[in-house]
Amino acid sequence: MSDKPNSHKTLCIGQLGFGIGMEVMLLWQLSEQFSQSIHLSVFDAYSLSSLELSHLIQQAEVSSELTSHPWDDYVMQLTTSSIANISGCQRLSFNQGQFVVDIYFGNLQSSIQTLPFSQQGQLEHWHCLPHTTQAEYLDQHFTQKLFWQMGRISLDSARIYAFDEENAPSKLTHYAESAGFALVSNPQKRESDALKRLKNEIPLCERKALRQSLLSEYAYCLPHANLSSKDGNDSIAIIGGGIAAAHLALSLAEKGKNVTIYCKDEILADGASGNKQGAIYPLLTPDNGLMSQYFQQAFLYSRRRLEELTAAGHQIDHQLCGVLQTGFDERSDARLNKIIDGQTWPNEIAFSVSSAKANELANIQIDKPAFYYPLAGWICPQEFAVAAIKQAQKIASNKGNEVKVKLSCKISALTKTDSVWRLTTTEDNELGKQYYEHPVAVVASGAQLTEFAQTRSLQVTGFRGQVSHIPSKGKLTELQTVICAHGYLTPENNQHHCVGASYVKSPDNLDYCPDEQQENAQKMHHSFPDRDWVNDVDVSDEKARVGVRMVTRDHCPMMGLAPDIDSIFAQYHTEPLADHQLTVASRKFWRQHIAPSHQGLYVLGGLGSRGLSSGPLAAEALASIICEQTPPISYDMFAMLNPNRMWLRKLLKGKSLMV
Repeated sequence: MSDKPNSHKTLCIGQLGFGIGMEVMLLWQLSEQFSQSIHLSVFDAYSLSSLELSHLIQQAEVSSELTSHPWDDYVMQLTTSSIANISGCQRLSFNQGQFVVDIYFGNLQSSIQTLPFSQQGQLEHWHCLPHTTQAEYLDQHFTQKLFWQMGRISLDSARIYAFDEENAPSKLTHYAESAGFALVSNPQKRESDALKRLKNEIPLCERKALRQSLLSEYAYCLPHANLSSKDGNDSIAIIGGGIAAAHLALSLAEKGKNVTIYCKDEILADGASGNKQGAIYPLLTPDNGLMSQYFQQAFLYSRRRLEELTAAGHQIDHQLCGVLQTGFDERSDARLNKIIDGQTWPNEIAFSVSSAKANELANIQIDKPAFYYPLAGWICPQEFAVAAIKQAQKIASNKGNEVKVKLSCKISALTKTDSVWRLTTTEDNELGKQYYEHPVAVVASGAQLTEFAQTRSLQVTGFRGQVSHIPSKGKLTELQTVICAHGYLTPENNQHHCVGASYVKSPDNLDYCPDEQQENAQKMHHSFPDRDWVNDVDVSDEKARVGVRMVTRDHCPMMGLAPDIDSIFAQYHTEPLADHQLTVASRKFWRQHIAPSHQGLYVLGGLGSRGLSSGPLAAEALASIICEQTPPISYDMFAMLNPNRMWLRKLLKGKSLMV
């Protein structure tokens, strides 16, 4: 394992304890002052929300300093970053990605143990806040296994800094030194005591063993990036022009990459991302399992992206007005109540409200209890995508890079040639078909996701959705929040509301459908019978938009290397595996071996009807993979989102692929 500083020149730091964010803001200031890219990973056993953080800062003795220049801007941005009392990574990005903060709440060891190892993201320094070295905190939350996991994601020369090393608890010193760390508080000691302690090779060998153990356990779902190409072209190709493609371009630009977007349409986001309004809120499940956790992280990340882009001056019609979700029949009422009662949800995620409160929030007569998502709302998807690409181009230009956009450029085929992917277009020139070559290509083309030979077998299905655009009149003009029941209804924007949407599997056309238009209106009548305002849902203008949403069977996005399905089946039928598919040995083989894939070709899609909530985080995770940086999702989430999951889940359970 290399012990040299990170070649990408990003300073990677770990911090135990969050406190009131003082140390975060200090590093943020240093990042700006010295134009230093910093990636800070913060772990705390106790969670807090942005609102709670704001109250803590106000109550702190240093609040008078924090709320005056130059801290006021830092405090404002940090306390409005939609930090929530949830588990998993909450990624905050500031200064065009120059200062990135990953926040992990909950069990320290579990949080760090699920963190994927990244060669470029190894931590160089650890910082313990004073309260974490107090006996009560240390006894409850620090263990030797925790420090081993800290070592796993750190450089071999990484050090742990405490405020008072001389008086540090003996247990802390023992944990640190046993895991190969030097515990220091005075930089002057680096060349004496600290380095001498690092000469013990046993802890360093143990770190390598831990890394290899997790890499082996998740070998079937982990990617392997390679940006090298013979002609020196390091531009990453993105096929598509919607939410997924746009936010991938933005994340890659922040990480210093050149990008070329190939969009088949004359304008960006002209497919499923072209609706005028789209609801943004998390998908929750009663057990708050991995998918539910992902959607909470992703929803909050999308909200942060929206606020970043609007703060940068981009025009994005939106309203973070909250979302009210209700049932519409006995079955849906029971399903929603099961979600409400299944967990003690953080108030910033969702909480139940009475009929009277629902009426107050919506400002119209809902007259039924609801589940309210206070940080949710609606966004114009098309403007969200365009703004992301414009911001990507701005950031790339500032870094001396480039984000190119080629419109009306349909890619008809992908071919692997030596170390590059050749993208063939439908356009002809004097030499025949035109083509472009890139070391890495990403298929993020929405409804066209399965049009290539390498992606044709992906288990994702297109569903037609017609969204009706209705005039704002009568009591509808008073609506102040998004309503989701049997269909959804948005507040007014530009004298219109959106109501929808139809859901037709494998459509054969995208023509306007009068029946679906009437069904959209009927869904509101079904959900809220005998309410006066429903009579103002008027679809007679026949204004609507039709798109195709690509949906996976498990409703999770697809993100990762494109699986080589032919090779998976060939391996499946190859001796000696063919006779042992249901054995422990077979399951172990598939788990511990890299699954066949098309190296350098990635998939980002299958966002379904929640692309606004799920897409930007999936894009950020994929960009981190490609750039070999620490991603904002866990090992298990990698497996959950991997495009090969439908086949590998069967193989890992010892089940046949033939049924």
